[in-house]
Parts: sequence; structure tokens; C-alpha cells
Amino acid sequence: MRTIGSVLDERGGIASGFDFLRIALSLSILGTHSALIVLGNDGIFQSGVGRAFHSALVPMFFALSGFLITGSAMRLKLRDFLLNRGMRILPALAMDIMISAMILGPLLTSASLHEYFTAYEFRAYFANVFGIIHYVLPGVFEATPFPQTVNGSLWTVPFELGCYAIISTLIVSGSIKRTPLFICVASTFMITVFWLRYTGFNPLDASGFAIFQAAAFKSAIHHFTWPERSLLYIYFVTGSLAYVLRHRIPMNSTCAAVAALTITAVYLFPDTLGDDIALPALVYLTVAIGASDIPAIPLYSGGDYSYGIYLYGFPLQQSLVQIFPGRFTPMTHFMASIILVTAFAMASWHLFEKPILRVRRKFSFTARQTVEGGTVHVASSH
Repeated sequence: MRTIGSVLDERGGIASGFDFLRIALSLSILGTHSALIVLGNDGIFQSGVGRAFHSALVPMFFALSGFLITGSAMRLKLRDFLLNRGMRILPALAMDIMISAMILGPLLTSASLHEYFTAYEFRAYFANVFGIIHYVLPGVFEATPFPQTVNGSLWTVPFELGCYAIISTLIVSGSIKRTPLFICVASTFMITVFWLRYTGFNPLDASGFAIFQAAAFKSAIHHFTWPERSLLYIYFVTGSLAYVLRHRIPMNSTCAAVAALTITAVYLFPDTLGDDIALPALVYLTVAIGASDIPAIPLYSGGDYSYGIYLYGFPLQQSLVQIFPGRFTPMTHFMASIILVTAFAMASWHLFEKPILRVRRKFSFTARQTVEGGTVHVASSH
């Protein structure tokens, strides 16, 4: 039987479909954000085929991340894993936050510069680098259709950091290299999260436990668990499990077609079928596309631009609407966004992200053996 694992083995452990998928998902999320930012809501993506498309994007990113990061983590010690992930994600994130707060904000704020730089919202915005998400900068984007949100994409950062914590635990325990133990731990984790979701447990409302009442704990729970979004951890772990079992997962077009139809049916009829049913189908489709020999998207083959699209997309899209109010439809805004955001993403990669990865290779033997830019991140959708 031809499997995901055997296909990847034939191609040296990686396939061009993963690069295609990163860019395709990033640009698709850019499109959904155009509707949100121009119209003030994403209602056009809340029913029918639009809902199926919109609802699949972020989960696919988390499944993709789980699959690829697990493949990397299996070869790494904890120190190298944290170094690789930290240097890939945090410097570029910090740069995006600095540019938004120190350049974009002062240029577009309706407040005086004194009011802007002395406001609590300005100081709080820098907490985004630690996964404590703040969307507001003083006086910025106050009158746009989707107001007072500088970078709505950042809500996934805490979940991404949480996923790294999961992998770190698997590395420390040694279960990441022991398939039976890995399956046991992953299954226990997923069952627990499903149980908490379906019982409606929310630590923010819990009583009788002193820790649940602590302000710091409530802040962490709000940002890193957010009960409505906790399924993202399941997508990540399922993607991770798919990597471990890749030599047992069939690779064929019939399975992919069935998965696509299942996903569409689930999202088309949300009242009769729970979205959770789509999970295994969505993870399979993600991995199958990634393992396919899909050519790179023209113009995007010169580097890993997907992270830059994720970081700079939302604030630049908001800027377009503020600078040119009432000029855009969702489609024209999307086309303008592609040009502007891609330019920023390319500059970010070549001038900042790629040089940082060169520095990383000086500290990590494993990183020196990998293809530069071959890591994955999690993009988001508001």
C-alpha cells in the first residue's frame, strides 16, 4: 500500500506540497480578512461553501504545524527544539510588534504623540510577544469598519506557544520517540480536551480552587486555552500523530476526495453534524496535499514568506482601509493586499528572518543540517 510515509521517503522526507500549502493557506486567510476588514464582519463566510472554506483554514495550519514540527522534534534535544522554534518565531514577531507600535501607530493615530506614547494601550501592546494578546493601540483604526484592532491575527500566538509546550513535554518524557507511548499520551490528551469541551468546563468560571481565582492564572487561561478555540490543540496533536503513523496512512486520491466531501458536508450542515466530525478528514486532507508533488506558487518560491504574510497582513490591510476609506470591495481590497503584504513579507524574510536563521545555525547542529526556511508556523484567522 502506498502511504504518506512511503511517498515522503521517495522524496527525501519532504514534498513541495507543504510549501504550496503554507502560501495557499496564508493568502486564503488574507482573503477572509479582506471581507472582515472592509465590511466589518465576515458574514459572507458564515454559511454554505464560504463557511466550509473559512472554517478549515486555521485548523489546517495547526494540523500542518503538528505534522512538520513533530518530524523535526524527533531529531532534537529539548534545548535545540526550543532554540529552533524560538529563533524562528519570536524575533520576527517582536519586529512586527515594534513596527506596529513604533511606526504604524504614530503615523495613523488620531491621538497626539504625547497621548499615544504615554497611554496604557501602547505599553500593553508589547505583551503580545509573550502571548498575552492586546489588539488596541491608542487612537489607531478607531473609525475603520472593523475598529480598534491593529492585528487580529495574533490571537493564535498563545495557542502556537502552547503547542510548543506540548511537544516539549513529549521530548522530555521520551514519548515522542516511542510510538506506543506517543499514541497513548496523544489519545489521553485529546480525550481530555474533548471531555472538557463537551462538559462545558471553563476554568475562568470554576470555584472551589484557589488557583482558579488568581488573576495571573485567569489571564493565562484566557489567552492560552480560550475554551472555544481549544480544538486547535487537537488539530495540532492529530497532525503530530499523523506524522508518527505516516507509514500506515494511505496516500490516494479517493481518500482525499472523501475527506474533502466530508469536510464540506460537515460545515454546510452545522446544525446536524458537529464540526468536530471534520477533524480527522481535515487532518488527512492537509497531510495528503502536503505530501503531493504540487509545484510552488510563482513568485513565492524564493523563501518562506508565509510567516511574514501572517504577521503583517492584518495591520497593513487595516491601513489600506483607513488611508482609502470607502474605496474598496472585499475583492479589490484582497488584490491590493496581496501586492502590499507580499512585498512586506519578502522584505521581512530576506532582511530579517533569513539572517536570524543563519545565526541560529551557529548554535544548533541540527539546524545546520536542515534546509533554511523549512520550518512551519501557524497563521490565523480572526
